[in-house]
Amino acid sequence: MKVQVGIPSLKERDRHHGYLGSTLKHVDEALEGVEHDVFVTSPTHLAGWEGLVERQNVILDRFLQGDCDYLWHVELDVQVPADSFEKLLALDVDVACGYVRRHSEDGLICGFLDENMRVWYLPFNAVRGNVLSGWVMAGTSCVLIKRRVFETGLRFRYDPHVTPDILFMFDVQRRGFEAKVHGGVLCGHLPEWPLPLSCKLEV
Repeated sequence: MKVQVGIPSLKERDRHHGYLGSTLKHVDEALEGVEHDVFVTSPTHLAGWEGLVERQNVILDRFLQGDCDYLWHVELDVQVPADSFEKLLALDVDVACGYVRRHSEDGLICGFLDENMRVWYLPFNAVRGNVLSGWVMAGTSCVLIKRRVFETGLRFRYDPHVTPDILFMFDVQRRGFEAKVHGGVLCGHLPEWPLPLSCKLEV
C-alpha cells in the first residue's frame, strides 16, 4: 500500500503558509511506517474557491500519474491526529473523512447532504465517537480517497454558488461510491483550534 498526500497551496504569503511546517509534521507522524509521498502544490494566482479547485486538480493529476493506492487530501491549515490515518483506513470505504471545527463560529463542518446539495450539520455529540454513513459531508480538510474513485474520471469542480467540498462529496456519492465520517478523527483547524485544543470541544 502506498499513499499520496496532497496539500493545496493557495496565494503566496497568505496566512496559511505559516502553517505548512505543522501540517507536514502531523501528517508524517500519522503515516509513520507507511510508504507515502507528500506533494504540496505551488501557489495559485486564482482567488478563493476557484483557486482551491484548480490546486486540487493539480494534486489529482499528480496522483493519477503515480502508482499510489490512496490520495489523502489534507488542507494547509489542518493538523491531523497521530491515529487519523489508521482510523480512516480501517473504515475501508471509497472516501473516508475526518472533520474540523469551523474557524469563526460554533459548530462542526460535518453533517448529511440532501438531493439539493443542502447540508444538515450535526452537533458535536452526534459525531464524536460515532461512524457516520449515508450521504455524508465533512469537507475536504482531511479526506482519504481510494484510487478507483478518480479512475472513473471524477474531478474536483468549481461552481460559484456551491462550496467545492460540498460539490465533491455530492459527486462522489451520486456516482455510487461509499463515504463515511470517522467521529474519532477530529482534526486541528488553525489558528483557532490547534491540536489538542480542538479535541476538547464540547457541545
